[in-house]
Amino acid sequence: MSNAPVKKEHKKKTLNDLMNNNKFVLLLSIIISFLIWVAVAMYASPEESYTIYNIPITVNTENSLVSQKGYKTFWQSDEAIDVTVTGPRYLITSLTPDDILVSANLNTVDSSGVSQLALRVSLRQESQDITISQQSRTHVEIYFDTELEKEVNIYLDKNVFEDKIAEGYELRSSELPVTSVKITGPATEVNKVIRAEAAPVLPDELMFETSTIPLNLSLQGNSASETVSINQYVKLVEEQEFFVKANIDRLAELKPAVEFTGDKTGEVTVDFNTEVITAKIDTEFSFEGTELPLLTIDYSTLAEGINKFNIKAGEIELPEGVKILDEKAEFVITVKLTV
Repeated sequence: MSNAPVKKEHKKKTLNDLMNNNKFVLLLSIIISFLIWVAVAMYASPEESYTIYNIPITVNTENSLVSQKGYKTFWQSDEAIDVTVTGPRYLITSLTPDDILVSANLNTVDSSGVSQLALRVSLRQESQDITISQQSRTHVEIYFDTELEKEVNIYLDKNVFEDKIAEGYELRSSELPVTSVKITGPATEVNKVIRAEAAPVLPDELMFETSTIPLNLSLQGNSASETVSINQYVKLVEEQEFFVKANIDRLAELKPAVEFTGDKTGEVTVDFNTEVITAKIDTEFSFEGTELPLLTIDYSTLAEGINKFNIKAGEIELPEGVKILDEKAEFVITVKLTV
């Protein structure tokens, strides 16, 4: 008796058998329904509108008259627009800003200044089923000009310090470590600039301890309207912090005095033609005296009785940092010697 395995015969399924299979019929129905839905969505669905927002405006100056004239873009009124498209829903709802091209027509730019340019809107990939139906703006304004760089002086109005100096102090001088700046921008605006005006950022009261004061710079033209336009377009070549050094003196009333040297030969009394000398004291020095020596006298040079000495302010050897307010003042010193 043979032990060879018995081969089973597989009966081939006919279309009739498949159609009698409920699972197969269900799957086939789902596939057919999906294909019908796709066909209806693609060919039978009504057109709809869809808006794509914030599509950037492209300004391509390459190979244009703008480029040939050496113009640059210094200002643009709008950077992006919104575009509405019409077409089958399944096509338009998948669009993004990258699918739309918005470009400015540069063909009308023939001179420097602000130009109003028409906007061209198109699909980056052409489609007969999608149309551009609306756009939020049809024009854009752009300022074209050649770029210019020049140097202008800084102007500081020293009168602004007057109401800020603390009582008992006086502004001797102000120093600008940087006296000029380089500016750059559209040539039309740069040529209007006549100076850079420095405005000190002052505290309510400027005390002598405050010597270095920050400045705000603004570029000035010949008129107020020019100045507004200038500051919109023209910039400093190098951004930096600007300062003014205010040299402030303390005002002091000092008593005149005389210093004596040598051996005293008798009793002396000293009189002056003024009781008080007003002096400026540089706040960077630490002079705290109440008297101002005008002259040094050797006792041996005095005669018995009245001795008079005249000295001008400019001849006095003053302590460091001290200056007599009245530079033309002349002092008379009377020394009486009693032996």
